[in-house]
Amino acid sequence: MPDVPESEASAADRVADTIGPAQIALAGGLLVVELLTGIQTYLSQTVMPLMAAELKAHSFYGVVTATGAVANFAGLPLGVGLTARFRIPRLLMSFTALICAGAILCAVAPSIVWFLIGTAIRGFAAGCIATVSMGAVVTGLAGRVRQITLAAMSAMWVISALFGPGYAAWISHALSWRWAMVLYLPLLLAARAIVARHLPDREPSQDSQINWADAVLLALAMGCIAAPVNSPWLRMVLLGTGIALLAVAARRVLPNGTFRLRSRRRTVIAFMFGLCGLYFAVDSVVAIIAHDAFGASAGAIGVVIMSGGLGWALTGLFCGWRPAGSTAAYRRRAGLGVAILALGVVVMSCASSRWFGTTPITILAVGWALAGIGMGLCYVDTLNMLFTPPGDPDGLSDMDVSNAAVMAESISGIATTTAATTFLATSLGGGLDIGSRSVVLLVIIAVAVLALAFPLLKIRSDQVVGQ
Repeated sequence: MPDVPESEASAADRVADTIGPAQIALAGGLLVVELLTGIQTYLSQTVMPLMAAELKAHSFYGVVTATGAVANFAGLPLGVGLTARFRIPRLLMSFTALICAGAILCAVAPSIVWFLIGTAIRGFAAGCIATVSMGAVVTGLAGRVRQITLAAMSAMWVISALFGPGYAAWISHALSWRWAMVLYLPLLLAARAIVARHLPDREPSQDSQINWADAVLLALAMGCIAAPVNSPWLRMVLLGTGIALLAVAARRVLPNGTFRLRSRRRTVIAFMFGLCGLYFAVDSVVAIIAHDAFGASAGAIGVVIMSGGLGWALTGLFCGWRPAGSTAAYRRRAGLGVAILALGVVVMSCASSRWFGTTPITILAVGWALAGIGMGLCYVDTLNMLFTPPGDPDGLSDMDVSNAAVMAESISGIATTTAATTFLATSLGGGLDIGSRSVVLLVIIAVAVLALAFPLLKIRSDQVVGQ
């Protein structure tokens, strides 16, 4: 495989040509952070009913979710400006401390109001540093370490799915849900400190602007989407408004020309935008379909969800160990991934047919496993493609690309997951039952997945992707 010329090498590729202790320490810290992020997600889901029972806040489920989401989206564009104006290690530790403060406030909250304040603090701080981990991968890791780390970060979410609910349930039972929210914080601080210690330093730029307008726009969009309203018509109006605002925000925060496919890396960002949006749309409804359409138990739902996670993680690890060596190889592998993802969604849509006497849950699990395999074939190599500099300058720095990857995944994910879950609600499903609505939704998504072939075929550079 030919080497990438030095003139075309990214900053990360110049950090180190061999695997050293600093790279291993940074990669290890990033993986622990990713694991704890996943555990925190499952922790929040697990302790929610316990918190609501103690604080008499059963009617605040939607408000809690919306508060965290709005604050998180407000922080995303602010973090981009902050990371340019301040030293990243200091910024990382400052906002990590703020996350811990928010978690502690939630843990000691005497009422739902204080819990909401803590949730907002945690969400805002997490949004502000959401781009730092990906930026650390770009600027601090090189070659094989970077490729394997990207793959392993996907696998961390499978591990968190296995241990996150167990941790939350065990600690909540042995102590209380309040202790469950804080006992992991020392490990988070330690992992973040390791990441901060081994990040490449650079001089901050006081010329960089903090984009308050985009922060407000994203927060408004998320507020419209997540607003807990009961009126079907108002729900549709707010959903449409929120998605429209997200579309405007996406054009503003992603590199100019992304959706016009003006360059290789811009085209890859557009592909990632569609890929993540469609996959997470299915991810958001698979448990709902299993339970509401087919009456699956909690254990059966867990098996279905885990099938997709394992498919993604194992395939992603393979792609990390054996990355696509060229753009042509990437297009072939990603094209296969798109086809398998679409096939998996189609199989899921046929769950009610009971093929060969199998149960609907089995068919759902098989289909979701195929979808996960397809996603795994695309995701890691897509990130590698993004972080490989073009032969001719495209006006994007490593951090521009890193920030764009996080933004594309976040914005498309929230838009499509909300639209998908809302479609399954009776208010938007017309006279169809949940099973029929599920089939319609999954078929629409499967067709949309196939449309990803268009931006994929536009990526034509023969530049080497892996090392």
